[in-house]
Amino acid sequence: MYKVGIEDADNYRLDTVKAALEKCFADLGYNSDNPLSKIIKPGDKVFIKPNWVASRWRESCPHKDNLYSVITHPAVIEAVADYAAKALTSRGGAGEIIIGDNPSIDADFNELMDFTQIRKLENKYDNVKVKILDLRPLVCDDLKNYGKKNLMVAQSGDPQGTVEINLGKESMLYGIDSTRFHGVFNEREETIASHTGETQLYTFAKSLYDADVYISVPKLKTHQKVGATLNLKGLVGSISKKNQLVHWQDGYPAIKGDEYPSKEAYEASKTAKVTHRGAWPGNDTIWRMVVDLYQALQKKDRRYFTVIDGIIAGEGQGPFCPTSKNANTLIAAEDLLAADIAAVRYMGLNPQKIKYLAHFLNEAKQISYNDIEVIKNQKTIENFFDKNSGNYKDFYVVPQWEEIKINNAI
Repeated sequence: MYKVGIEDADNYRLDTVKAALEKCFADLGYNSDNPLSKIIKPGDKVFIKPNWVASRWRESCPHKDNLYSVITHPAVIEAVADYAAKALTSRGGAGEIIIGDNPSIDADFNELMDFTQIRKLENKYDNVKVKILDLRPLVCDDLKNYGKKNLMVAQSGDPQGTVEINLGKESMLYGIDSTRFHGVFNEREETIASHTGETQLYTFAKSLYDADVYISVPKLKTHQKVGATLNLKGLVGSISKKNQLVHWQDGYPAIKGDEYPSKEAYEASKTAKVTHRGAWPGNDTIWRMVVDLYQALQKKDRRYFTVIDGIIAGEGQGPFCPTSKNANTLIAAEDLLAADIAAVRYMGLNPQKIKYLAHFLNEAKQISYNDIEVIKNQKTIENFFDKNSGNYKDFYVVPQWEEIKINNAI
């Protein structure tokens, strides 16, 4: 049985966040004195991965309110790091915490650090070394150059290097004609070469992949290409070679593409100022990449934990242009997949309509609703996944994604 704790928090004061987290720990049956000692041992290397997808609102966003509807709030990261440091230093021990992400290629990391003030954690703890890392080997310093690999700026990336995983026939992209695959860059040769035949490559940041404990701290947020982005979709931020991440197949269904739903939409995009490539439920490619990332992460034995930041959540046009929603929620669990399924249901969305979750629920049969116990105030929420359950928030989704709403049809 996978336990998922859901607790209320109505602001980002550190004491409020910690009080909600302590309730989550109690839901999970953790020791109140040193809760994360359940998964963290002295001497461990702990990697904490927030959602740092952006450092500011994009100019193309139709509205711009609270950036913390887009990225993880530093108070949640700090609270998690505090509990991790306590577990590392128990019984006179020590350890290392790395906080990092591979944000969107156009994010300004220094601006992000100034905005969040998260670097203060580098000197907060005795006997625990803390590093803040920008894992990107390439960045885009001008959004006009987005998608043009030859105009990107090289930087050091992960100081520990990379780990390459070849999923081969296990990949959800295996057996699909790769000639239309499109990654982050318009230069598609690397994308195609990484996903042809039994070559199905994903190159992870080594600091993340080799950690003893991986703690994911994503934002509770909708997403235009996959429906919802949480722990599993957030794994795109673990990949160093971003052009290996297949986002769609060029074109439209009549020519075996899923970039746009029709020839008309495809043609209209050629003159549009803002395009939404692959941003529709008929995208049959990107969810496969998400499944692959989760499968690749699980190739190494490590311990996991997640805290999903839904105090201020993002609804509508995510991941870059959501509207802020005061969901006043923290969600915690050891199992990333179980947490995502419960969180999607809590958002008022149907996990069976989120393709990468439906894969694990139906095809892979890796998990079922009956395997997940959702707990609040140390009491199991009965019938949490039932169609008539009222235990959810009503997240807005853009019109083309209306089919993923619960609407009493789960």
